[in-house]
Amino acid sequence: MNFKLRNMVAATLAGSVLMGFGTSAMADSTFDLVQALVSKGVLTEEEALPLLKGRESDIELADKKVKKATKLSVSDVVDNAKLYGDIRARYEMRSGEDTKNFSEDRDRGRYKLTFGATTTSGDFYSDLAFAMGSGGRSDNATFGGNSNATGAATNGGNVKEALFVKRAMLGWKATDWLAIEAGRIANPLYTTPMVWDGDLTFEGLAEKLTFDLTPKTQIFANLVQSQYLGDYQDFTPGAGTSDRITNNILAFQGGANFKLTDEVSAKAAITFTKYTNEKATGARTFVPGLGTTTGTGASLGTAVQGTNDLRTLEIPFEIAYQTSGNLGFKVFGDYVNNIDGSDRYHAAIAAGAANAAAIRNAGNDDSAWLLGVGVESKKDKKAQKDDWSAKIWYQDVGVYALDPNAVDSDFMDSRVNMQGVVFKSEYLFRDNVFLNFAAGHANRKNDKLAAVGTGGDIKLNLDSFDLFQFDVTYKF
Repeated sequence: MNFKLRNMVAATLAGSVLMGFGTSAMADSTFDLVQALVSKGVLTEEEALPLLKGRESDIELADKKVKKATKLSVSDVVDNAKLYGDIRARYEMRSGEDTKNFSEDRDRGRYKLTFGATTTSGDFYSDLAFAMGSGGRSDNATFGGNSNATGAATNGGNVKEALFVKRAMLGWKATDWLAIEAGRIANPLYTTPMVWDGDLTFEGLAEKLTFDLTPKTQIFANLVQSQYLGDYQDFTPGAGTSDRITNNILAFQGGANFKLTDEVSAKAAITFTKYTNEKATGARTFVPGLGTTTGTGASLGTAVQGTNDLRTLEIPFEIAYQTSGNLGFKVFGDYVNNIDGSDRYHAAIAAGAANAAAIRNAGNDDSAWLLGVGVESKKDKKAQKDDWSAKIWYQDVGVYALDPNAVDSDFMDSRVNMQGVVFKSEYLFRDNVFLNFAAGHANRKNDKLAAVGTGGDIKLNLDSFDLFQFDVTYKF
């Protein structure tokens, strides 16, 4: 029962006590019946309110008393508000080697905090969330890392971590089938971590559309206009500086959910993504390094964060089978092709200077794919104690296929030109306490080129990579 209806029930019951036992019993029965009908969905709130007429003054008085007694209050114009968050502790082991068996191992404890609030007010809604980690692809802090120290970190410095704005989203439910979101928003695209790290957000606009085509078929569309890097600046001649062009991401996704039978469902989409700085520009041209470079800090190339010549077509999909019991099975996958992969390849050759011949001989690899299976045991739609799930997949990412700034920061260590397998599992120790184990192994795909990445945790030109993670997450 919602807040307003609870107030009405409380006020009426209070008034009934003053009117006598018989009237109270009748009021109790009436409101018990109304509450049951609303909770069962037989009556809506609007349909239930007329049944409670005649007690407006009691309702108003009770509403004031409840608001006064509530320690956490929100504006009267807000219909609903919800606080949420999670705290995670993690033990992680990363290990990497290059072609000459130089190796680097990292064993570390990490923690993460996310804290936020959602509100609704009529057809408007919001989501405000804070998280640690200034980087877009990680909300983690490392035990003893002192990542926000202003000077050199010293043993025992115990520098506190900062919270950053993870999401600041304003949404408008314009119609039953259209929602528009603006600000720093959660990624609205149906995708996989092979393409977009799960911690990434977009800054700009998104339009989300859903239509029930038939009782068993729903079609959807997600449109994104995100400002990726920089704001546009236009200077007059003679101002002494050059214009600055914004690099935007424009994404257009269409897909469908299908209920094939009572047990079998499917989902698929096709996504076109375009980076507006589509042509190479001098020092910002993506140029991969060579596979022969070794040792700590070996070169992975020049401008390895470059996003020139990226226009991708992505096709994510899944097929799920739900048994008559708690078990469900899923096959899932993703395929991406960079339509401008050939241009990205030739731009790298042109800007590669002394390495141009080696880059040419390495060839153009402009596709990526992922294929996996999963199983879960779930008693209800809402997560409950003893629910569990596990999934395993293999992925193969070409050096020119994807934006190296956006791929998953954990498995493959934030890199492209990698191929390997990932396993993840989850067990609900309590309704809100999650135990997770994950493991992955990967190798460099094209040995002639570097395992290109930005912000990786292993400072080698990886030839092989292993990762193990053990998590405990408390949600509130």
